[in-house]
Amino acid sequence: MNFANCRFCGVWMLAALLLLMASSAFAQDKSAPPPNGTIIPMPNRLQNADFECGDGGYYESLDSRGKPILLPNQWTLAANGDVPTISSARIFFEKKADPQNGGCATRKAHVEKMSGEDSVLVRAFDLETPPEPGKPFDVSLWQQVDAISGTAYSLSGWLLTLCGGSNTVPKNDCPQDYYMAKLLGIDPAGGTDPNASTVVWAENRDNFVDSNNQRIGWSNVRTSATAANDKLTVFARINSPFQWHGNHGFIDALDLVQAPTAALTVVTTTVDAKSLTLHWDGDLGPDIPTIDGGNFHLYFDVQYWHARNGAWRDLQTGATQPGEMPFATRCTNDTYHFRARARAEQPEGIPGVSPNQRFPGVWGEPVDVFVPAPQGPPPEPAGSERAFLPIIHAVEGC
Repeated sequence: MNFANCRFCGVWMLAALLLLMASSAFAQDKSAPPPNGTIIPMPNRLQNADFECGDGGYYESLDSRGKPILLPNQWTLAANGDVPTISSARIFFEKKADPQNGGCATRKAHVEKMSGEDSVLVRAFDLETPPEPGKPFDVSLWQQVDAISGTAYSLSGWLLTLCGGSNTVPKNDCPQDYYMAKLLGIDPAGGTDPNASTVVWAENRDNFVDSNNQRIGWSNVRTSATAANDKLTVFARINSPFQWHGNHGFIDALDLVQAPTAALTVVTTTVDAKSLTLHWDGDLGPDIPTIDGGNFHLYFDVQYWHARNGAWRDLQTGATQPGEMPFATRCTNDTYHFRARARAEQPEGIPGVSPNQRFPGVWGEPVDVFVPAPQGPPPEPAGSERAFLPIIHAVEGC
């Protein structure tokens, strides 16, 4: 086109410019972060977290022996060593009950679960096959999630492990020093390696029965971490490090939310900082109140640290908000450290949502209080009789 002799080029160019600006604005809106840098509150930030074969679905992969296994959609498998049998528990046991017709839609078999109609089954090779039944395994399912850098997240879920737990023996015979570990982890850096040092793990080694063969069943495992960037990764893991017959486990009902938060202030009530008052309060965060049927309350843990102890010590465990307490320092010319965290839990005996998730927050940054040394000589006693006493600093506890 000869633009020099075009009477309508100005109009066309203006229209093209407006169309380009509109297209750019539309693309920008689609990729722009939510207002104020926040993410819309939701009751669970994980996808397919109940591992339902009907709703969430499964996809096919292979175990280490080349046989088909089923992995839940939206989740990826990581294994240290062999990949054992993994499946939708519903599909696995329904097909065992009825090889011709059993599957996700049938209800002929008993299936271990905490929520819905399904869970993930992880089953050792050669479960009851001599000479070495119940081969060791260590597998994780992981999922990456959008996050806000600097925001704490809390993960709660349910796992069941059965060491020596097949139906071929009337009672559990798992050796005393053997265990199967149930683990949930968060990598705040968004990595996908369960062996990375950045993963914050919570672990439970309880078997399905206690020492008296009384059923314990499912265990709630929970952890929390502060996101280091715009992605974090959740891991659900079963580690069975010992060879023993009947070793298998289940994973179900995971929930990831923005963690409850705690605020701690320390007020010095005397000039020499010998007497303090600790104040704490907090918030459930944006996600937990959106859990349908939930009845979550805030609980607080408060601790202090001093060099003489060399460890954090409890001052309050499960305190309700808001709260305060006095604290008398004993050591002088030294620093005390205080910290608090919030927990969101449903009180026992009060109706709430099931399964009963428990959401721990992260420990807040320590509040430091320096206690100075006494200034000047001790006051002289009244009267004519005087006794010499040496000055002893911080007698109690130092």
